[in-house]
Amino acid sequence: MNLKAIDAALAAYRGKLDEGDAARLEFFRKLWDAVSADAAPGAGYDVPSEADLRAWYAAGEPVLAHAPAAIDSASFSEALERAAACAAEHGGFEGGTVEALGRVKWDRIVAASPLDEAGKDPAAYLDALAGLLADDGMTEGQARTAALVASLALRSQLESPARAVSRALDEAGCEFPHPLACPVCGGAPVAGRVGGENSTQGRGKTLWCAQCGTTWEIERVRCARCGTQNQARLHYFNVEGDDAHRIATCDECGGYLRTVYADDALAPFSFEVEDVVMARLDAIAADPAFAGGAGASAE
Repeated sequence: MNLKAIDAALAAYRGKLDEGDAARLEFFRKLWDAVSADAAPGAGYDVPSEADLRAWYAAGEPVLAHAPAAIDSASFSEALERAAACAAEHGGFEGGTVEALGRVKWDRIVAASPLDEAGKDPAAYLDALAGLLADDGMTEGQARTAALVASLALRSQLESPARAVSRALDEAGCEFPHPLACPVCGGAPVAGRVGGENSTQGRGKTLWCAQCGTTWEIERVRCARCGTQNQARLHYFNVEGDDAHRIATCDECGGYLRTVYADDALAPFSFEVEDVVMARLDAIAADPAFAGGAGASAE
């Protein structure tokens, strides 16, 4: 996790956000620092051959599914311990969740978890981890919260191998077709960016995987969920007065993607920071009353 880029983006936002957004960013900055303290260097990861990379990319299969990253149990457990303590102290959760996060013996939970799966299919691993936490006494909601915290700790283990794989995919010429899921770990994109630095001189769209930190390009006029390129079915919506942050929606699948428009956004840029800033768009998209309306435009 690039804390320097995060801090530069935070500095650009200083004084421009409401109290709630500023408080959330302050909390997440503490959390990012907690999980980054012992980030795994990933020096032991062997990048697969170009032939294998091309074959898996063409088949739409994430690289880690075939060549998993090794997860260090001790450093992962320690990162989890720090992240859970940070979340309990600064997250503003209700008392039961704070108590639940504090009583977990993370080294024991990690030892009981299918750790080999963590470097192969992170999403499946986190689901399994949530199940273990529920079996250990957490409520379903508490287990989901703990799994979200764990996802950040896991990212500290995945980032370096993911960077190596992403670089190797570029060098192997793995560009088309553009995938909808992360080509490294298979995660669904959490956010997108239109414009900015990409191979189409700012005209394309970049997707971001929050689980391993990978970014990859996709056609601008394309749903990031179902892949349709029917422009008449694609729209965007934004909160009045904020053209930089928009909800890109699809009539065909009903999905949406929170999207930053680089021409209207602040610089420097950080997907981590924008992920927190755009949390309010999730609330809007989840509102049953949200069904397009005024302000809609073709994507």
